[in-house]
Amino acid sequence: MATDDLTTEEIGTRLVGYASQMAALTARFLELLAEFDRRGGWSGEGIMSCAHWLTWRTGLSIRTAQEHLRIAHALPELPLLRQAFAEGRLSYSKVRALTRVATPEREEELLNVALSATASQVERLVQSIRNVDRHKDESERGTIDSSSSWSWNFDGSLSVKLRLSPLDGARFLAGVVRAEYERTRTAGDPDLPTEPAPDEDTPDVTKKSPGHPGSADLWRNVPSDITPAVVAMGDTMQSTISVPEFVPGAELVVHTHDDADPHLDDGPALEDAEVDEAACGGAVRKVKHGKKRKGARGIVLNYGRKRRMPTRKVMRVLFERDRCCQHPGCGRTRHLHAHHVQFWSQDGPTNPDNLILLCSAHHRALHRGEFAIKARGRQQFSFHRPDGSTIERAPAVHKPDGWQPDTAIDDDAVLPISPGRHLNAGYATEVLYAAWAWKARQSDADLAAA
Repeated sequence: MATDDLTTEEIGTRLVGYASQMAALTARFLELLAEFDRRGGWSGEGIMSCAHWLTWRTGLSIRTAQEHLRIAHALPELPLLRQAFAEGRLSYSKVRALTRVATPEREEELLNVALSATASQVERLVQSIRNVDRHKDESERGTIDSSSSWSWNFDGSLSVKLRLSPLDGARFLAGVVRAEYERTRTAGDPDLPTEPAPDEDTPDVTKKSPGHPGSADLWRNVPSDITPAVVAMGDTMQSTISVPEFVPGAELVVHTHDDADPHLDDGPALEDAEVDEAACGGAVRKVKHGKKRKGARGIVLNYGRKRRMPTRKVMRVLFERDRCCQHPGCGRTRHLHAHHVQFWSQDGPTNPDNLILLCSAHHRALHRGEFAIKARGRQQFSFHRPDGSTIERAPAVHKPDGWQPDTAIDDDAVLPISPGRHLNAGYATEVLYAAWAWKARQSDADLAAA
C-alpha cells in the first residue's frame, strides 16, 4: 500500500511496529557482528580492524562502528538484556546506554527500569550511575582524574568543560592569574609592580597596602570572570610556543573563499572583523580557496621541488586535501605519513599529484603488498587488491535476499511499559545501589554459610 493511501493513525502504528522490528534485527546484527569479529572475517586487503571493515562495507562512521562492536561483545555476558533486545522490547539507544554500566549482577534491576522508561531517562540514569562509580573508584584510589571535553555549538560559540584534580586546578588558576596580569597591565601603570616586594624577613620592612606598587598582594586573587584571561593564555601559547613540524590544530587556520564566507578550520563561519582580529593576534595561517570548478578540488597548489621530504607548504596542501588516511573506510587522523605513490626511488616527484596521506598502519600494509595505489592525475588516486581489482570507496549496500519481518515480534514491543512516567534519576540511582548492596550482602552470607 502506498504511503499516501495510509491514514495518519496507520502510519503511526507502522512506525512503532517497524521500530520493534528494527530493535530485534539490530540485536541479531550485533550477534552476527560479534561472531564475525571473533572469526577474524574482516581481515585482508589492508583492513585493520572489524570497525574499519564495518565503516567500509556498511557506510557507518568509525565511531558508530566501534560502538556497535563494544555493545556486540558486551551482550553475551548480559543474557537478560540480550533477550529483551532480541524480542524488540529494548531499543538500540537503551541497550547502548545500559551496556556502559551493566554487569551480570546489575542487569536484572537495570532491565526492569529500562522497560518502563524512555531512552532519555535511561541515558540520565546511566550517567548518574557512571558518576557514582567514578567517584567511588576515585575515593578508593584516593586520587581524582582530570578530564575535559569541548564542542562547537550551533551558534558558532565554543563550549569547554573541565574537571581538574586539586593540583591541576591550582596550576590552571595560577596560569589564569598570570594571564590576567599580562592582559591588563600597561606601561606606566601606577599599580604595576616594577620591583619585587620586600622580604618579610628584612627587619626594616615597610608594610604596603594592597594595590600599592610592589605590594605582595597585587594580582593575588583569581578574577571572577576568567574568560578574558583564558583567551589571553591561548594567545600567549600560540605566539610563543613553536612546533618543529606542521601540526594541524597548533595554528589558527582561517579559510577564505571567493564565493563563501571565511571560516575556522573545521569550525564556524567568521565575520570579516573577526578575521582581521585574528590576523592581529597570534600565529594565523590563511588558506585561500578559488571557486570550485568541475573536476577541481578547490586547492590548486603544486610544488614540484626535487626533494624527498615534502616541504611544510606541501604538507599543508596534503592535509587540506586529505584530512585523514585515504585508505577506503579508515579515516584515521593521527600519525599520518606522506606516501609517494610512484616511489621516490623510481623518480616519483614530491608533489600533491604523487603524494597521499596514509596512517602508519596502512603505510606499513602497503609496503607489505596487501594493497596498491595508482595515481590517476589531478590529485586523484585509486586503491587496488593484489589481483588488480579496485577496492571500492563505498561498496553498494543491499538487503539480504528473502528477508521478511519476524512475526514473533509484537508490533508495540519497543514501547515503554508505562510511557510518560517521570523518572527521578537520583532517586532511582539510590534505589539501585541499595538493591545491589543487598544482593552483595546476600551473596556474602550464602558463601559464609556454605
